[in-house]
Amino acid sequence: MAATVVFLGGCSSELGEPRDGSATGDATTAGDAMVAVDAMAPDDGFAALDLAMEPRDSGTPIECGDGVVEGDEECDDGNTTNGDECSSECRRTYACPALPVECDGATATTSEHHLAEVDGCSFALLAPDAADVAERRALIAALVERSAGRRSIGDVLGDLNRQGRAGIGDDNAYRLRNHEFRGFRWNTGDEAVSYWYPQGITSSSDAAAAGVVDGRNALMVSWYHRTEERPTKGVRISLADITNLADVDYRHLLLVQPTGTPAAPDFGPVESGSGNALHAGGIVWWGDLLYVADTGGGIRVFDLGNIMRVPNVDDADRVGIGSGRFDAHGYRYAVPELMRFRRAGCSLRFSFLALDRSSSPPALVSGEYATPDIDGRIAIWDLDPETGLPDVRSGEVRASAAYVGGQSRMQGAVRYEGNVYISSSSQYERWGRLYRTRPGFGESSITAWVYGAEDLTIDRASDTIWTPAEHPGDRDTVGIPIRRP
Repeated sequence: MAATVVFLGGCSSELGEPRDGSATGDATTAGDAMVAVDAMAPDDGFAALDLAMEPRDSGTPIECGDGVVEGDEECDDGNTTNGDECSSECRRTYACPALPVECDGATATTSEHHLAEVDGCSFALLAPDAADVAERRALIAALVERSAGRRSIGDVLGDLNRQGRAGIGDDNAYRLRNHEFRGFRWNTGDEAVSYWYPQGITSSSDAAAAGVVDGRNALMVSWYHRTEERPTKGVRISLADITNLADVDYRHLLLVQPTGTPAAPDFGPVESGSGNALHAGGIVWWGDLLYVADTGGGIRVFDLGNIMRVPNVDDADRVGIGSGRFDAHGYRYAVPELMRFRRAGCSLRFSFLALDRSSSPPALVSGEYATPDIDGRIAIWDLDPETGLPDVRSGEVRASAAYVGGQSRMQGAVRYEGNVYISSSSQYERWGRLYRTRPGFGESSITAWVYGAEDLTIDRASDTIWTPAEHPGDRDTVGIPIRRP
């Protein structure tokens, strides 16, 4: 039969982590892909993409290389030559050498403030195993059934429980005094908490072509649990309604890793292989998908179409199912991991992640932090514009373009209208800089940027570029008008 790829589109005194029912968050308040699987029912609402076709009928001869796409052929370019985007078996491929590849083209010598192009074919992501994703889908369904029910992003936007503060802090405001900045601050508990650090950012402008979700202009920010505790609490996501920046409400959701079996499901925190919380240095929201950077592993995908309402929120130390309870470290909502795109090809770190919706096709933008060196790379990964899914060909994704950034301490990068914007920390004394460049441009233009600058996202409607600042006491989430190089 045909195989189809389907993407499913507390009670403590801890600072900044109140019991989820509290809206104040004051310090004193308690509280790591695409696969072939059987198609989902039409009313599941998730996009499907065919990657594996029906086997040929032995009674109907089909000739690969005759220039006619027929039967189970994915392409037919009139030849049977490999390496030209249509293989000798008429399967879509990249015009790249087969893995493993030589890595001579994976880096380039450049000078500071100069973007340099390198070979995108050097970098690859592998699709996950079909059986693994089929099992994961069944496991998520079992978890949802044991929770207090499936919820949508719209549901959560209607149930925000924390109040942000209008404006940004004086220090960052002075730094950005020559820009028409806008932004907000978290509540006092989240502003000061020392063991949760904000990193990645994405927006409703990423999530939807119209730029709004459920009529709201929204941001998501990822925080990792910075602690020596084991296990950690992993990663949480803040969903903030910024439709009115004078009145910002938000809520934290916990990202979770499903475990167990459909008959005995469980879940735990999202961590790296070392046992640390996943750094989650970049995130991208597209429809019911949440892409999360996995520094050493590639890209993880979480299922925003199966947000679970958590029935038990009175114990910030408990996570998972047991003793008749369903807990997510005191958070009311949990978002399960669905699948992973695993790093292959030449070595590349996934320190941050962003989305270019202005390009055709749209693309993920990943990159790597390096210090004091300036040789961190940026890679572009094309998406299907209809589904937001990576362009998988013969089980892999190759970068469509790649660059050496020419900047130290890159914390984020995004491409927009052909230009590349790089967010780097600690460039002038403690302050960050936002670099503006494009391939072949020459020396990057420089914009003053905040202390503790991190990942980037673009709000297309207002032509604003946003970042979350990470350090306690200076945690402004701030945007400025985009300037071209």
